[in-house]
Amino acid sequence: MKKFCKYAILSLCFLLPLLSCEDSLDKKPLTEISEADVWEDPALVNAFVNSRYNQVGVGWTESWQSSVVDETHLIWSRGCEPITQGYVSPSELGRMNGAWWGWDNRAWGTVWANISNCNLFFDKIDEVPFSNEDERTSLKGQVRFIRVLMYHDLISRWGAMPIITKAYTLNDVDEIMATERATYAECVDFMVSELDKAVSELPPNFSGADKGRATSIAALALKSRILLYAASDLMNVGVEDKHIGYLTPDPDRWKKAANAADTCIKQALENGYGLYDRYDNVKQNYTQLFLDGGNKEVIFDRQGTTSADGQAINTIDQTNGPNGYGLWGGNVPLQEFVDAFEMSDGSKFDWNNPTHKQNPYVNRDQRLYAYVLCEGDEWKGRQVECFIDADASGNELTSGGRDSKFSSVDAHNTSLSGYNMRKFMDESYAPNSWDVKTPKNWIWLRLAEQYLNLAEARYMTGDEDAAREALNVIRERAKMPDVTASGAELLDKIRNERRIELAFEEHRYYDVRRWKLGEQYLTKTVTGVTILKLPDGTKTYTPGKTVEERKFYTQMYWLPIPKSETDKNPRIIQNPGY
Repeated sequence: MKKFCKYAILSLCFLLPLLSCEDSLDKKPLTEISEADVWEDPALVNAFVNSRYNQVGVGWTESWQSSVVDETHLIWSRGCEPITQGYVSPSELGRMNGAWWGWDNRAWGTVWANISNCNLFFDKIDEVPFSNEDERTSLKGQVRFIRVLMYHDLISRWGAMPIITKAYTLNDVDEIMATERATYAECVDFMVSELDKAVSELPPNFSGADKGRATSIAALALKSRILLYAASDLMNVGVEDKHIGYLTPDPDRWKKAANAADTCIKQALENGYGLYDRYDNVKQNYTQLFLDGGNKEVIFDRQGTTSADGQAINTIDQTNGPNGYGLWGGNVPLQEFVDAFEMSDGSKFDWNNPTHKQNPYVNRDQRLYAYVLCEGDEWKGRQVECFIDADASGNELTSGGRDSKFSSVDAHNTSLSGYNMRKFMDESYAPNSWDVKTPKNWIWLRLAEQYLNLAEARYMTGDEDAAREALNVIRERAKMPDVTASGAELLDKIRNERRIELAFEEHRYYDVRRWKLGEQYLTKTVTGVTILKLPDGTKTYTPGKTVEERKFYTQMYWLPIPKSETDKNPRIIQNPGY
């Protein structure tokens, strides 16, 4: 397979094109293909755009983002401590900017590289001799969407970025060094304007080999998320730095967010999208939602078997799962997360309720059974066994279940919380086989999020009826009772529904921050459960087992700009507190 060359920009302040190569089409010998050849050949241009999709990252690295918030804990760390222990700094961002064992975690430089390649595309696309102008228009819309997605990925972590829409060359050093961060308001306006253009350039659906490309619905969904974030407390309440929010609050921002979510939902439903409802059984339905690639709920996903840094996406089946099956434990759910699942009648789970404590996993919101492997759950032909044996007096012995710390299989990979991951996992995966039978797609945008965006935004505009209506669409799919609450209780229900429905999908990190609730949820001891099996076969469940002492400080609402970037260009102003 011959190759063609593309520009790759590796960081904000090193915005000088570097030649790298990617597989493309059998054209000329490598030595005869020039940059000019790429932009004279529509087939090569399409391959260049495909590379922009390939450079969109995923959330399934070894250290999931959920393990730096109150969803999971990574039993082998991999760069989580700078966040969970509160010592994140410009020189040490941990897993939020690259970090361990080659995992990229959508690092600053990687995301900027894709933005820079998108800029190169826009510099050249009008020169390409397409026989069909619709093809040019569609490619513009796709790359416009990807560029905004990349900007959003940066801005949601670091705040305002420089708005750069041209491809720099070696002759532009002075201009590069004059680069400054835009304001947060300017970044939001830029992203929304670009997505509005993309909506007009893209169809609502692609089919066949083109399925998975960005659509007008994807542009509307991303706009909805951006405007929801922009209306939130973190960006509006007590902001003193124009790079991380608005200096002047405006209640109309919630109206814009609500209208954007409402428009996305209506357009999606009119064009064949819908909540995944293939199975009547809630557990099966929510399991398959994330395994049936490209289903009707998916608005945009990162497709394929490998991530941008070459790691196999499907390694999640090996790296996350009970040790007794020959799996590696990985990102294990926390007790705080499990406790957030309601009882099936909509009431709160309560460890002080003797009935709840005796059988803590019975009669719960059925999404729990699709998301978390709890003690006694059936999986891969047997029950999960995290228990420790005890004598009749309840004293621990030195033996236990096949998935406990006394397991004869990979005991060092035992869950520290008493729970293991179930969501995204393929039960047919053969442990230690590394066999990828069904490629997984990382879902960036799905319809359920839009209903939750609408519920929150409508609530914040004072329209509680519309908020409940949107919220209950999601609950009805999960076969949970409709919410009838109002006031502060309704807001709590909306926030908890996001926590449950969107678990492990990289929402919680941003949600807790934009609500300015980091001190409430992220400075605490995160815990698990101790499960004892008595001689008569009965089990006891005791919550409060320490997994990790965590810390959160005010400056951690935003990540620090990497020191390497501010060293290169002092005009790049550091975030407050660093």
